[in-house]
Amino acid sequence: MQFIVALLGFLGFLAVWYWRIKALQEVARDGRKIAETVSNLPRKMRFKTKTGRGSLDVVDDPREAATILMLEIAQARGTLTERQEAAIRGEVMHHFEFQEAEADQLISQAGWLSRNGGASHVVVSKMTDFVRSTPGMSNKELVDLDGMLVTVSEAEGNPTDSQLDLLSIYRDKTGLRV
Repeated sequence: MQFIVALLGFLGFLAVWYWRIKALQEVARDGRKIAETVSNLPRKMRFKTKTGRGSLDVVDDPREAATILMLEIAQARGTLTERQEAAIRGEVMHHFEFQEAEADQLISQAGWLSRNGGASHVVVSKMTDFVRSTPGMSNKELVDLDGMLVTVSEAEGNPTDSQLDLLSIYRDKTGLRV
């Protein structure tokens, strides 16, 4: 009888500590989410202040401009598809070293900014000028961006004529010859 009581007590002890550990894990998970939110707060605040000023004139980050370029290349084929969005997300995560949530947020922000930017060739021209004139932008980075644009243009098969036209605008403005 004493053995059964001791066993029940031990099992109760284990259950209480299991519950406490689970609660601590949840607190740690919530803390990580809060830390991620706080780390993204400056970018979110910049975006909120930008939204009142206009569309493409508020772009101040070459990664944002590159994402807008990729979106324009993708949308030159038609409505943005899941494959194209996945290709853009993959390029952003790989080249800009963003997590998936950050990449999704950047893609959404870039889509919002380019929505009222005008015709695709105008947007590509403006964003290419911005990227090219960014201090510290090297030729290797411009070539890398060209590769990113090509990857996005090929997400749904061979690039269309309109996608190739936009790629040629980028290449002409950056001086790249392929």
